[in-house]
Amino acid sequence: MLDEDHAERDARLIESEARYRAVIENASDMIQSVLPDGTFEFVNNAWLNTLGYTAEEVPGLNIWSIIHPSSLEHCQGLFMRVFSGEELQDADAIFMTKDGAPVPVEGSVTIRALDGTIIATHGFFRDISERIRASELAEENARLEREKLARYLEKMAALGKLSAGLAHELNNPAAAAQRASARLSDALLQQHETLQEIQAFGFSAEQWQAFSATLDQAARGTSDASADPLQISDAEEELESWLSDRGVDKAWEIAPNLVAAGITAEQIEEMAARLPAGAINPAIKRIVEVREERELANVILRSTRRISELVSAVKAYSYMDQAIEQYVDLHEGIDNTLVILAHRLKNITLKRDFDRALPPIPAHGSGLNQVWTNILDNAVDAVNGRGTILIRTRRDGDRAVVEITDDGCGISPENVTRVFEPFFTTKQQGQGTGLGLDIAWRIVTQEHSGMLEVESQPGATTFRVSLPIGSTATD
Repeated sequence: MLDEDHAERDARLIESEARYRAVIENASDMIQSVLPDGTFEFVNNAWLNTLGYTAEEVPGLNIWSIIHPSSLEHCQGLFMRVFSGEELQDADAIFMTKDGAPVPVEGSVTIRALDGTIIATHGFFRDISERIRASELAEENARLEREKLARYLEKMAALGKLSAGLAHELNNPAAAAQRASARLSDALLQQHETLQEIQAFGFSAEQWQAFSATLDQAARGTSDASADPLQISDAEEELESWLSDRGVDKAWEIAPNLVAAGITAEQIEEMAARLPAGAINPAIKRIVEVREERELANVILRSTRRISELVSAVKAYSYMDQAIEQYVDLHEGIDNTLVILAHRLKNITLKRDFDRALPPIPAHGSGLNQVWTNILDNAVDAVNGRGTILIRTRRDGDRAVVEITDDGCGISPENVTRVFEPFFTTKQQGQGTGLGLDIAWRIVTQEHSGMLEVESQPGATTFRVSLPIGSTATD
């Protein structure tokens, strides 16, 4: 009976061991048992498959054979802690495959002891490569999203600055036109009163003719721009004296106005000799009014023309109502950009050296205009708003080259290789995001298959944009 009990117990132990071994062999985690000398007591199939070894090769290995060099010191510390009696619940390490590839793992280590002596450790590890890759990918995506958002905000900030400058540029001519139109309205009302005074003298046809000839010259005439300033001064004094002698009000103010229209004292005297007595005052008044009306109309014309130019430049700058990619005239894009940046260039000496023989090139027009904007904006900052900027275009084989050079202090040698890095800036905090030139570089290189380079020394910093002309462009 006792033998039967022993046999039954042995059978149960064998069955239990078989189940235990089956669980270990089929586990998805890597399981290893390590002896105190570092050799392996056993490993499971997941361990073999992950690290690329066969069961026959395991006896020739030890724990240090599978530890990646980058994790060796860390694992030596873990090994000492375990064999000093400490069990590890959150162990991490980098294993190494047979081919030398790193395998990041995490898991736990328990102890097997006999009579208080540690005879082996049992490690349970899982490969976390995919989790790390997913985390790195998520982090990289988040970084790209942050950079994308930063570039978007930089574009919006640049657009805001352009909009503010453009609003200022539009406000000046608009305000001038508004003031001139208000004054012109008053002048037209005054004209009615003055004409009534003149009509009271009953001009004959011959007198109206003489008067109208002088009016016509006042409306259309201009003084000789090459005239000697001393001669102009003498003519003004002579006319002022003539008007004062005949009791004309504000002769000192009227004389320069008439001389500017090319009217002399002799002409006024000749006209006065043909008019009725006492008519000279309202006649001179009307001549001055005509002159003022002409100037006010010219102010309105120049102001509205300037507004029209700005609106046209904005439309061309953004390439509204046109295809995204097309053949563009580099010079037209640069000129439109200069119009948009006029508020930034007021105290800049701007020089152009354009090769007008350059053909149109295939490009995203609005993108290139942003390149010119960012480079010119940096050039203005480099010369502190006062200096010289040269824009040169030329052809180099099958490429069109645009060079923008400023005479500022230059970029230091250690920084000149970094100016196109995202978020790198030499400006003071709050004055630059370090994305303007990065955006320009991306537009030139990635969108247009071009090159953007910089050369710098004190007094001469050149940004060079080189773009393919394209085989279908008109040469």
